[in-house]
Amino acid sequence: MDLKERLAQYRAEEQRLAWEGTFLDYFEIVKANPTVADLAHARIHNMIMSAGVREGEDGQRSYGFFGDAIFGLEKPLEQLVEYFNSAAKRLEVRKRILLLMGPVGGGKSTIVSLLKRGMERFSRTEAGAIYAIKGWPLLGFCGPG
Repeated sequence: MDLKERLAQYRAEEQRLAWEGTFLDYFEIVKANPTVADLAHARIHNMIMSAGVREGEDGQRSYGFFGDAIFGLEKPLEQLVEYFNSAAKRLEVRKRILLLMGPVGGGKSTIVSLLKRGMERFSRTEAGAIYAIKGWPLLGFCGPG
């Protein structure tokens, strides 16, 4: 594919994602697909789970989202996913702050980078679409409509 085709494809994708509408338009979208109104923790959990989960013979879960980027951290990754799962279900009322602690080279920054890049990709899909209502102060990325 040459540069001209790639630019045309990129522009077409941007136009597809550039949804604008009123609160009533957004409300109709939410009625059709309630996950559109999910909070951040639920979105991240859905993103991770959408990449698939494998359970090993020892019962240890392996998340496809982290793929080959993270090695030997199955238990901490399972705890991380459980954090997002319980937060997505709003099981605790207190505010949630995720603090990643560990030795230098332990994968903390890699995990955060994976989550960030993953959310950027996921938000450009139907399953992870993010909408902004025209005229509201919280305008940002507008997902597909």
